[in-house]
Amino acid sequence: MTVAFPLTEKRNVDELLKHLIQHNLSYPGNCAVSLKAHVALVTSSHSFALGTARTAW
Repeated sequence: MTVAFPLTEKRNVDELLKHLIQHNLSYPGNCAVSLKAHVALVTSSHSFALGTARTAW
């Protein structure tokens, strides 16, 4: 499952990685992160954790 996380000045890549850890997702452990201009694409087989993380983002 791949989910897009919008990035802003306050919600940057460092904040995203901290947020993913709070939802038991770790890069490069059990998820992959691809960066685009203003969005990060996070892919993981842990769809429930990924969906919860996206909702809370």
